[in-house]
This record gives sequence, structure tokens and C-alpha cells, in this order.
Amino acid sequence: MSVLEASIEDLVKSFQDTMPLPALENPTTIDAPVGNKFPVYYDGGTVQGSVRINLESPQTIRSVVVEVEGELQLPSAYDISPLWHEKQKLWDSSGSFDPRSIQSTGEWNWDFSFPIPTHFDNTVNGGSPRTKLPGFMQYRVLLFVKRGKYLSDLVELQTLFAYIPRERAPPPSPLRELAYHQGTAPPGPEDDPDGWKQCKTINAKGAIFGNREVNMTYRPYLANPTIYPRGGTIFYRIEVSGGDSQALDLLSSPSSIVVLLTREVQCKRFKETSPRGVDDHDADVRAIAQGVTWTLAGLPGDNDTRFLEGEITVPPGTDSSVAVTPVQLNYSVTFVVTAAGFSPHNRSDVISRNPIRVVSHPALGVRPVSRLPPGYEQKATARPTKVDWALSTIETTLGPSSWKLPVLHTNYTD
Repeated sequence: MSVLEASIEDLVKSFQDTMPLPALENPTTIDAPVGNKFPVYYDGGTVQGSVRINLESPQTIRSVVVEVEGELQLPSAYDISPLWHEKQKLWDSSGSFDPRSIQSTGEWNWDFSFPIPTHFDNTVNGGSPRTKLPGFMQYRVLLFVKRGKYLSDLVELQTLFAYIPRERAPPPSPLRELAYHQGTAPPGPEDDPDGWKQCKTINAKGAIFGNREVNMTYRPYLANPTIYPRGGTIFYRIEVSGGDSQALDLLSSPSSIVVLLTREVQCKRFKETSPRGVDDHDADVRAIAQGVTWTLAGLPGDNDTRFLEGEITVPPGTDSSVAVTPVQLNYSVTFVVTAAGFSPHNRSDVISRNPIRVVSHPALGVRPVSRLPPGYEQKATARPTKVDWALSTIETTLGPSSWKLPVLHTNYTD
């Protein structure tokens, strides 16, 4: 059962014996992709829907109100009101609406609409007076039907929807774009420095087979610009070098390094000054995709250098990057050396974390084509990954990990 079905059908069923039978019709929009569990809206969209009340026995209705809100799912220590909240009174018994009263059996219908703002005032949370409304929230439409004077006389229903701020990825470098048009392999960092971003270098010092000291250098690169659309592909390249040829063969195999797309959520724990001795921020780091890496042969280079390349698919339902006080939702491509038989002197030294941004839409023009060799395929990230220790290390650098991000049901596609 979907979230939408549970929020309407179950609630209606629980009240149908003693209460009026209201229904919150699914909000609809021409932007909503086919196959989603609930509607999807973009910048400039309007949440539209209807309310239907069917009285199977005489009842007295006092008011019908519909509200829309978007709120962050935060730790309980941080009390925050919905970032976006509006309401419309569809009917009440004051005599200002038609009909003047609802008491007998029958059916009544009302339409409603809420234009979605692109920005909101976040000064109450220490943010900007003109903050862009994020997609990384729980959005819902609520219906309140009151039939008496007491709280127990109130029927409440809700339905969820998704909001996606439109942002398009920038175009690739001219040489990379030309390769996409021609269907050829994009040039590497040595031929197209604008098309690649050099990442944090890994100096992997340790021992193999127990007592043989080695020192390998990993130079990762990401396709530039490092702003990728959800559902898009992140291309990467890795240069591995070292003076020990046997160790180099071992530590430059595709299985010697794990490449993850990680989602990192940081949240300020307290609205006011944090209590003495209590950390001010919480962090939650999770792997949401894993790269597929293969050996790149035929490149000019020294005998002490090997080349790898690979790609990661950004999951289609990934939320766009967000920075809204008190929450930041960021993404990184993280390289972790994990060669079998290799024991690093310091595990934190074999991690290269490189921030990227995720946006809603791809760059205009020809889209890149996967370069996966035959027999390779993208797979879902294992739970847990074999480098969960690396995720814990990243969490430690960002903040304590006592808080885990609530799961939001936003697996929409585009």
C-alpha cells in the first residue's frame, strides 16, 4: 500500500461508522510523471485538488479547511515550524458560504489550489529572508472537517506530494561535449584539463602481506563541472603510481579501490546556543551508489603508473543538494583504497572525499553515453558496504552520528 492510500483510505475507514465520509482527491498536475506514487510539482507549479464529502446519514458540518505545508524532518531538539504553510477555508457554517448549512444526507464538492512559492522567509531560523524553497522536505496537503465543538469531532486526512526546484546542470567542457556529439571517448585530464577536476590525492602508506612496506599514490579525477543531474552519470579516472612494480599491480586493480556516491546530511541540533559539553551538529553519511571501475589500457605513461576509469549513476530519485538553515544536504564522490592484503598505517589517509552537487535536470545538448565495457554493469549499493568504516570516519569529521535521517518517501522519477 502506498503512502497516499494509507493516509486516505485507512483514515476514512476508521471514521466511516460515526463521522461524515470526506475524501481528499489526489492533487493533480500536468508535470506529474506517470507511475509515481504521488504528484510531482516543479518551480512555478500549483497544487490543485478537490474535496468531496458524502453524508450517508444526517450530520452537522461546521467547517471544511484545507492546508498545505512543507516541513523539514529534524531531531526533536530543534523545534521548527513548517517552512511553507498556507490554508484555505472551503466552507463554514457562518452563512458566508453556499450552502448556508450542511446537515442532511448528500454529497458536497470543493476545488482548491495553492501556487507553490519559489522562496520563503527563513530569518526565524537564522537564514535568509529570501531562501529558495527546497525539495528535500515532506510536503503534504491536509484536510480538516469539523462537525462539533470538540477536538474529537475533527476529521483529519492528508496526502503527500513532491516538489522539485528546477536547476539544470552546466554544460561540459567543449572537448568533452564534442566527444559526446561524436560518440567517442572523452579526452583525459592531460588533453582536456578543463574537462576534469583533480580530486584529493591519496598517499597510501602501509604494508602488504604482513611486513612489506609500500607507498602508493592515487590521483583521482572527476568529470568537470562537478554538478550532476539525478539519473545522470559521474565519470571518473584514477592514476595509480608507485616504485614497487609488484605492489603496483596489486594496488592498481579495479577491486583495489571502492568509489562511492555518498549523501551527507548535517543538521544544527539546537535553535539557540547548545548546552555546554553538547555537540552543536549532527551528521548522517550514507552511500547511495557505488562506482564500477575498470583498467584503462593503451595510455602513454611510465612503467610505474597505472590507469583506471569508471562511472557512477546518480539514482533517479536523489534529492537535489540543499543548504537551508539548519540543514545541509550534500553529496560527495568518495574514493577508498581497499586492496586485499594491504594494511594501511592510517585508514583515514586512504580516503579521498570530494564534494559535488546534484541538481534536478541535465545540461542541454547531447547526453553522455555510458562507457561501461561489456560484462560490466551498475549495481545497487550493498547494505552494508565493505567500507562502512570510511563512512563512519567521514561522519566523525562532520559531526556526531547519534542522529539518523528519517526516511522520506520521495522515490519519484522524472
